[in-house]
Amino acid sequence: MPEDEAKRERKAIYCECIMGVISSIIAFIGIFYSVIHGGIQNPSNFSIGFTFWMGYLIFSLFIIFIGIRGFFHEKKYGIKKPKKKIKPPIR
Repeated sequence: MPEDEAKRERKAIYCECIMGVISSIIAFIGIFYSVIHGGIQNPSNFSIGFTFWMGYLIFSLFIIFIGIRGFFHEKKYGIKKPKKKIKPPIR
């Protein structure tokens, strides 16, 4: 049972890291596209777009942080074995 849990934890950690990296790449592409292609012709559209992509970048970095934190947490503490259920004393 603990091996299955360990595999699920590793899959979740890798998925978080991979999805975070993909989101970061998309955010960088969006930032470069809005800055280079659009320029600052309309300051309100530029600020809204730039703010959105920066927020998306921060969100993706947060996802990567959660994945890395989970990886080190698993490495440091390991997977805990389930405890035995406590039986009531015989009356």
